[in-house]
Amino acid sequence: MLKRGRKSEDDKGFAYDKITEQKPLTPVPRPETNAEQTVIGENISIEGSIRGTEHLVIEGSMNGNIELEKHNFTVGSKGRVEGEIKAQNVKVSGQMIGNIKSQGKVEITKEADFKGDIRSKSISVEDGAYFKGSIELDKEPHRKAALAGKSTAVTSTQPENTSEAQTAKKEDKET
Repeated sequence: MLKRGRKSEDDKGFAYDKITEQKPLTPVPRPETNAEQTVIGENISIEGSIRGTEHLVIEGSMNGNIELEKHNFTVGSKGRVEGEIKAQNVKVSGQMIGNIKSQGKVEITKEADFKGDIRSKSISVEDGAYFKGSIELDKEPHRKAALAGKSTAVTSTQPENTSEAQTAKKEDKET
């Protein structure tokens, strides 16, 4: 580290009169990610199918199907994809024509131009995004059971014991 000192009148040297001890530079560790990620650059064009076991980001163009069952897929802001996508989570910021099947969440950002059908557990579409297609949200397994229980409770309005119903009718006649 350099230390700036005052220049004395009788000293005709430099204003930097003293160099203090410097600590050696240590490399900064790269932050670890849970899974690797592959980026297809904007100058790359792919025709065919992709299957993988890591996250994928497409900034170029892709014509074909993509299967990343337990990983995330992203169409970058400069990306163009035409095909069917199967992934854990999907984010579309560029242009996409095709269907998405997701086990998690689908996110359509405001820069997106999307045409196709989506089947997912959760979806978000930002203001300004273009979306033309249909959405089918999968129900949670515990919600299915709860809704099934409610529907049987609503439909069973008949009294279970007919003798109680007959007693109620007799009381009405007597009054």
